[in-house]
Amino acid sequence: MTIIAVDTSVLLSIFKGEDAGSEWLEFLQALAEAKSLIVSSVVVAEVRSFFPNDAQCMKALRALELRHSLLEEETALLAGKIFRSYRNQGGLRTTILPDFLIAAHATTQADALATEDRDYLRAYFPSIRLLKP
Repeated sequence: MTIIAVDTSVLLSIFKGEDAGSEWLEFLQALAEAKSLIVSSVVVAEVRSFFPNDAQCMKALRALELRHSLLEEETALLAGKIFRSYRNQGGLRTTILPDFLIAAHATTQADALATEDRDYLRAYFPSIRLLKP
């Protein structure tokens, strides 16, 4: 079965009721009919900050048929390697490591990543398949 990782930006768009959120919701529901949807530990942590408690967070994730997928060692090492390359090339953002962890998770533990289009993900993860509605 095809595995699709889902990024924080997608989920927060849905949970916040943003304009794009309804489009993302329909897209994820269609994907869930034939594919397995997962979120990394990083996404769970980032999304949790939106909810008042753990139970509401996990209920919302489960309602979207999202399964928590732990980060494997290979994933963490890839994210660290890419982050080092980014910094060595003059990258200034110090808060980008979570994005690299999410992209590495999708690259090593899924077949694609549902996310808002981010050019830097393609630059640092050239093999990643990005999905949008």
